[in-house]
Amino acid sequence: MAVDFRGHPMFPRGFNSPTRFEADIYDCEVWGEIPSDIEGTFYRVQCDFAYRPPENEWPTGFNGDGHVSAFRFANGSVDFKSRYVKTERLMAERRARRRLWGVYRNHLTDDPSVANVDRGAANTHIYWHGGKMLVLKEDSLPYHIDPHSLETLGRWDFHGKWQADSMSAHPKIDPLTGDMIAYSYQAKGPLTDDIAVYTISPQGHIVNEVWFKSPYLGIIHDIAITQKHILIPVVARTTSLERLESGEPMWEWDGSLPTMVGVLPRDGDAKDVRWFQGPARNTLHFLNAVDRGNRIEMELPVSDGERTPSQIKRWTFDLSSKDDRFGEEVISRSNGVLARMDDRYLSLPYRYGYVGHRDESRPYDTQRGGNMAGRVTNCYQRFDLTGGATQTFFVGDTQSLQESGFVPRKGSTEEGDGYLMGVASNYAEMASELHIVDAQRMEEGAVAVVKLPFRLRGGTHVNWFSAAELAEQRADT
Repeated sequence: MAVDFRGHPMFPRGFNSPTRFEADIYDCEVWGEIPSDIEGTFYRVQCDFAYRPPENEWPTGFNGDGHVSAFRFANGSVDFKSRYVKTERLMAERRARRRLWGVYRNHLTDDPSVANVDRGAANTHIYWHGGKMLVLKEDSLPYHIDPHSLETLGRWDFHGKWQADSMSAHPKIDPLTGDMIAYSYQAKGPLTDDIAVYTISPQGHIVNEVWFKSPYLGIIHDIAITQKHILIPVVARTTSLERLESGEPMWEWDGSLPTMVGVLPRDGDAKDVRWFQGPARNTLHFLNAVDRGNRIEMELPVSDGERTPSQIKRWTFDLSSKDDRFGEEVISRSNGVLARMDDRYLSLPYRYGYVGHRDESRPYDTQRGGNMAGRVTNCYQRFDLTGGATQTFFVGDTQSLQESGFVPRKGSTEEGDGYLMGVASNYAEMASELHIVDAQRMEEGAVAVVKLPFRLRGGTHVNWFSAAELAEQRADT
């Protein structure tokens, strides 16, 4: 049967239709001038779809095949490369020339022929650690790829020591020790309430493992770390065997459930986990957390319900109190859901966060860009946790920005001294472009724009790794 995406509710013909190709561009077209102190690679992951998914996959959209793009910077120039992650799942479908996998995280909807094939799509995030470039999705083990060619090298289980069924797509790397804090939920298989937390050395070896139970079967998409603690938020998206048997994707919103946050000392074990409780909140991604004496402060984009606007809030956990409720306050009205920071300050006191933001007061040209007004992310916004002024970068009147990553200025250790990078969808040109913005002068606009002669689908997550980082970890391995 030939591939045909027509009529699928997730793919109206246009910018976000499946792309289904791999590409190489040597010496990309650049508008402006790439700063000479940018040397390294900007990686992004997108969910692409090689074959047509079931109709009721909508509106999740996160069950496509993992597809990695790399923008490699050196000497003021940039080369582009993109490749599918050649997962067991994708290769099985290529052999069959049809879709074999059902809806998001529901193995009961898969074709019986792939009952014993790994479901991992490697489509969410990408990290360089322990000499391995890991491409992650939270319901499976990661795949590792060559950081330069992007060719797939296979699944990775940390030298056979990873015992959980899966690894989340949001580990955290301690900037002081180089340790990776990673975890799994539903860690003994679908619908189990087990959580496993791992500490992995800078050389890629597991040095600690802690197992405990989740208070209910909710999504645990991200975590936060401080220098002393690991925070594990369980959010009010839940599931059940009955839901899977009905043929639906795994998660549904349940506003009657509380938000639960487990606090695990980094040198502790299962008996030391303390659970804090708050009202139902819709959030998946967290910014940072910091120890403040007997309190922990954690910042994150969060909304009060399934479809209400997000804001940047601070959750506070008082470890000296017998009250197990966490505090909450709004610290920024920025409405984006993917907040990033200068990762050199992860788990440490910090000042700045960066978020994709929709400013309704900015112009949008519907004649050139199409009927996307009200859906575009037209700004990157820097917010100051100390109450200082907000800075904003406006991308233009026909574009929508994807997640940004922070790129430190070479040789500088000052927080926020560097650049924001992020891909924008240019709806007027039906092409994608990478915008590079001075993070301390965002109002001045992009210092350079890397133009691609084609479109990329909306991405999931991005990361930047300097040329020095890539070379150093290769030597360690």
